[in-house]
Amino acid sequence: MSRFSCAAACMLVMFTCLSAVASTLPVSSYSMYNGGTGSYDYRDFTYSPCNGVCDATSAWLSGGTGKLTDGVSPPLSWYQYGWATPWVGWYTGYANETDPTITFNFASTVTVNSVTVWVDNSLGYGGVGLPASVSVDGNSFLIPPDNTNGAPRGYTFPVSITGNSVDVQFFQGAEPWVMVGEVSFEGSGSAVPEPATCALALLGLGGIGLFRRRR
Repeated sequence: MSRFSCAAACMLVMFTCLSAVASTLPVSSYSMYNGGTGSYDYRDFTYSPCNGVCDATSAWLSGGTGKLTDGVSPPLSWYQYGWATPWVGWYTGYANETDPTITFNFASTVTVNSVTVWVDNSLGYGGVGLPASVSVDGNSFLIPPDNTNGAPRGYTFPVSITGNSVDVQFFQGAEPWVMVGEVSFEGSGSAVPEPATCALALLGLGGIGLFRRRR
């Protein structure tokens, strides 16, 4: 192995190992029953491809992305944006909107280390409150009631999930409406070596280089 080849191999191993560092995982698509409408439009009207149903209450959406993965966590409550609110809202009394489940899909197999959901809590105003709990692929996380802070906020849940999709379910609490502004995932891509494997590979390549130099 020449010096150039050894150096190139080392750089390739280092690049592969660095890719193991946790980062935000891009969502290729998500599917769900659309939100509802009331004083404002809580449906996922930015969902694309729309197929004519992105502005239809409780319609089935699949094969695209929209408000929930646009990288924007709305800093204001659902009622402070006017009709075209960036929030997606589900109402307990609407068909297919009780405890909504969203299936998030990735382009390849990934390992998810944490899930962050951005939800609103208007202290019951308009019937909107925090979800009672959130389930991530069957792992349930309780959200304590908050009757004093009416600001939107994010909750991060630690998980260990490997696959190409994740189900996130929101369970409505004391209020009939649940508002979700963003869902994001942290983790790493598929076929990523363990840190110990990376270290052994680099040591091995370094040893080969040293042996060649001494010869």
